[in-house]
Amino acid sequence: MKTKIKTQENNLFKSSSVIVMAVVLLTFSTNRTFAQQQAQLLGVDHIGINVPDLKQAVAFFSDVLGFRAVTSIGPVSLEAAWKEANHMQSGTGPVTIKMVRAGFGANIELFEYKDSKGNTQQPGADDIGASHIAFYTSDIKAAVAYLRSKDVKFLAEPFTMPSGDTQGETFVYFLTPWGSKLELVSYPNGKGYEKNKPYTLLWSPKNASGKGGIKK
Repeated sequence: MKTKIKTQENNLFKSSSVIVMAVVLLTFSTNRTFAQQQAQLLGVDHIGINVPDLKQAVAFFSDVLGFRAVTSIGPVSLEAAWKEANHMQSGTGPVTIKMVRAGFGANIELFEYKDSKGNTQQPGADDIGASHIAFYTSDIKAAVAYLRSKDVKFLAEPFTMPSGDTQGETFVYFLTPWGSKLELVSYPNGKGYEKNKPYTLLWSPKNASGKGGIKK
């Protein structure tokens, strides 16, 4: 009799745990869905980076990486109030902007400020605000060989993650001519976390359909 009661208690506890977990997941999902509905956020549109020489940057992204500059703005003079609100130096001159279509991913927005009075030193990898852009390649060995033929500097050799959520991902960092850090990544057979069949999968350009892609 005691065993039967104990079994019933265990089953009740398990059922309660499942219900609690379901409520938590439902609440999280509902909050996330509500936030997306209110803000109508669909995804990353572009990534903006400052460059010292716009022509050099456009040439690198187009001639070396194979992307295409699409739109251009400026030079545009910036008001003092704008500079103050955006934590800019008062003596910095007009800005010119180019938007680059980067394959099947987010666009890259390039900013060049004339007579920039800002910090010209590249941030360290451990500095707050430091960032990098990673490009997916289906053949990282071929990509590295090609970029090296273009005199691109790499910071190390490609490394493949042996375990964990990113198991199977190979990556390597390289530099632009002006010193910004970029990355190549490749995981043609997927990543370790996918084995657990998670509810949410990370977006990847390797799965992009190509609709709205670059016109030749």
